Amino acid sequence: METEKPKIALYVKRSFGEKFNASFDFIKENWKLMLKYATYLLLPLCLVQALSLNGLMTYTLGLFGFLESGFPDSAILSFFAYYGLYMLLLIIGIVLLTALVYAMIRTYNEREERLQGVTLGMLRPMLLHNVKRMFILVFFGLVLTMLASLIIGVLAALFPETLFAIVMILFIPFMIAVAVPFSLWAPIYLLEDISIVDSLKKTFRLGFTTWGGIFMISLVMGFIAGILQSVTLIPWYIGTAVKYIFMTSSGGTEATVSVGYSFLLYLLAVVQVFGAYLAMIFSFVGLAYQYGHASEKVDSIMVESDIDNFDKL
Repeated sequence: METEKPKIALYVKRSFGEKFNASFDFIKENWKLMLKYATYLLLPLCLVQALSLNGLMTYTLGLFGFLESGFPDSAILSFFAYYGLYMLLLIIGIVLLTALVYAMIRTYNEREERLQGVTLGMLRPMLLHNVKRMFILVFFGLVLTMLASLIIGVLAALFPETLFAIVMILFIPFMIAVAVPFSLWAPIYLLEDISIVDSLKKTFRLGFTTWGGIFMISLVMGFIAGILQSVTLIPWYIGTAVKYIFMTSSGGTEATVSVGYSFLLYLLAVVQVFGAYLAMIFSFVGLAYQYGHASEKVDSIMVESDIDNFDKL
């Protein structure tokens, strides 16, 4: 009989390799459940998002003059409509996936049985809680983005063009350095019972202390996610290219494309969108264990927890 592997603790100081291994061990142990619940939540969204993706590609190619039939001015509204719909669905999808992943990680961390026997109904309260928090986080993130854009606009208005270029050369690295700690914002806000303002303060406190670790885990997990996303992207991309090559050689209208091929392209778009979401899981899990490492390194979460529960030992 195979011995069960030890539970993967969240709040542990780990080297980069250990964080990487812990992330993959968690995914390996729970991939069936994550795939199942991600399918329940995201597949209906992907069915609509695939339509907006194909529509967006059609108008994008027309906008840049790739279709011989031309591109009427009225179609520009359709282009922005498809773009707006796609971005809205993308934000909703990321919110749902992030809420699901961190609900599963928190449940795994809090239960002795890990995720054994956990149903979607059992996850629903925490999932809804996380969805609400994610929308709050997105709102505050947009506000901060607008403030950063406002600062850039003010700098552009105050300084001459040459001096503004010099200021931006100095300002952009600063913004990149500040952006890296923000990767911990979602794990902190979703894995702790903490306010949005306190989570933002803690994001900077933990983020700058473990800046290098955040950058490396984001880079490596993002690279892996990019490879996985390309696996589902390439078939759709090739199918789209073949479609428009055929269209341009036949008068530049979509009417020349068979219904069957259009449906196949739609299915490839569904696979592409759904695969892109699944690939994001690697980054989310990696950042969760980076957060656990940072919390233990800076705040000694497990030590404080053991002291609080000493009377129960």
